[in-house]
Order: sequence, then C-alpha cells, then structure tokens
Amino acid sequence: MPLLLLVSCSVAAEPPTLRLATWNLEHLAAAVGAGCRPRSEADYARLRRHARRLNADLIALQEVEDRAAVARLFDPGTYAIEIARQPDRNLGPCRRQSGQMRTMQRTGFAINRERLTKLGLSYRRLPDFAAIGMGSQRWATRILIEPADGTGDGIQLLAVHLKAGCAYNRLDGKVDRDQCRLLIRQRGILEEWIDARASAGEGFVLLGDFNRQLDQPRDDFWSAIDDGAVCTWIPDSRLGRRCRPQTSRPDPGADLVLANTGRPFPFPLNPRYPYAIDHIVMDAVTARRIVLGSYAVLDYGGDHPAPSDHHPVAISLRPTHR
Repeated sequence: MPLLLLVSCSVAAEPPTLRLATWNLEHLAAAVGAGCRPRSEADYARLRRHARRLNADLIALQEVEDRAAVARLFDPGTYAIEIARQPDRNLGPCRRQSGQMRTMQRTGFAINRERLTKLGLSYRRLPDFAAIGMGSQRWATRILIEPADGTGDGIQLLAVHLKAGCAYNRLDGKVDRDQCRLLIRQRGILEEWIDARASAGEGFVLLGDFNRQLDQPRDDFWSAIDDGAVCTWIPDSRLGRRCRPQTSRPDPGADLVLANTGRPFPFPLNPRYPYAIDHIVMDAVTARRIVLGSYAVLDYGGDHPAPSDHHPVAISLRPTHR
C-alpha cells in the first residue's frame, strides 16, 4: 500500500516527524459565556496554553461550534482551520443549566501550515463524511495529506465523533439502548468506509472521540472493524451497512492498528473500565511509521476544574523517503 509521508532527505541524525493529535474540547463555543460549558476569557487562555503544550502539527477536534471557536485556541495565522460543514440547527437548552443554549458540536482539524511545509507536505480538504453522522448529527471531517511536489500518494485523515452512551458491553441483537443501536449503525457505515480505503490501497488515519473503549478485551466494535477483510456493503436499517453474502475476502489493508492498545488510560472517567474512548487508528502499513514510544496523553498540569472532560491524545509518525 503506498504511503504518503514523503519529505526531502535530511542530514539530521533523527528524521523529522509528523505529530498527530486528537482533542475533544467539550462544547467549545465561539462566544464567552455561551453553550453548555460556558467559559471566561481566562478559560480560553488556559486552553490556549495547553494547545501550545500539546505542540502537535495536526489536531483532530471534536465538540467545536465553528471556525471562530477554534480560532480562540489556534491562531489562524499559523493554523489552517477546517470544520465540518453540517448546517446550524436549534439544539435546545442545556440540561440543568438555566438560560444556557446548546451550541453545535462539530468535528474539524487545526493544521500547522509551516510545519507541513517543512515536512514537504500539503493538505487538501475533502468532502465531509456526512453519512457517519446519521442525518444532521456529527459529520466527520476529511482531509488528505500528500507530498507538496505532487509525487507520491497521500493518506486520508478522518476526524470522528461517534454516539455517546455505549462505551462498553456487547453490541449485538440483544442491545436495548437507543445509543447502542445508533452506534451499531455507525459502526457499519465506518467499516464500509475503511474497506473502501483498503480496496483502493489508500493509507488512512482515524482520529477522534469514538465514545467506545475499543481497547477493552474482546470489544465488539473493534473486532468488527479490524477483521482483516473487505466486502461489498449494502444498506441495512439495523446495522447501517451489512456485508453482502459471499463477498468477504481477506485484505491486508483492512488490518488496523489501535495506538496504545490494551494499556489502561491514565485519566479514566470510570475506574471500573479504565480504557480510552479517544483513539488514533490507522491501517497497518501507515502504522509502520509510528515512532516507538511517541504515544502520549496530555495532562492538564493540575488545572482544576479540568479545561475539558477529555484529554488530548497524540502520536508521531516518521516520514518515508523515495
């Protein structure tokens, strides 16, 4: 499978790396005091400080209202900001917060232009992956990172935010929660997308809030998407998509790698299930470029309350040379 992290040869002992991260910013609103996590100017300043500490080249974002909200943290003079384009809609009042109205929760990317240029890379915005949002909910933002000189292939990056409320337990015909039923449909739609990339020989990275502990032992969601096979998918009202009988076939491109799999998350929300719900997932070929030991979860340095209910997750990839 071709891999797109192509840069000019360097005389440095250590080659440059591309630092990828994902960060759910918990109802990040554009206006001071707005939304279900109303913030002061000082709160935005704290988030900016942690964004600098994260020091990532490309950050997948979740729960951001719009471009203006992201620009409060990431300077548009340095970062290109790409936000999912689902239309605004009235989401109603926040729960248990009198007078506060919910703001849009979009996905997106903040991309350090100068850093990409130094790595010999550029990016292109691709159409949003709206199907994963199940109508007007959370669309996934898509970009393509590719060599700036037009030689070689690129990898797709997908910023995702899946349905909350079904982080663990089985995902089968016995589920009785609406949240789990929706997550099952999203799983089928996502697997169809993964298989399309694998069949086309395209590298990809999924980053975001899966709202699912994929690295818990024998997780149903992970077992389904990491099956090492592709097939022809057809719509299904319960599964989102289902594999047409007798079309499944092995494909190494559908063999996935979950960053830091199997290690308890350092900041679990639920001590009984100490695994992450924010993940970085990639195809096995792209995963060969992971810098060993580069996976990290950013703490908040004792800030209380924490500036978001999620911690940023990051990993570095080595470039490849031709």
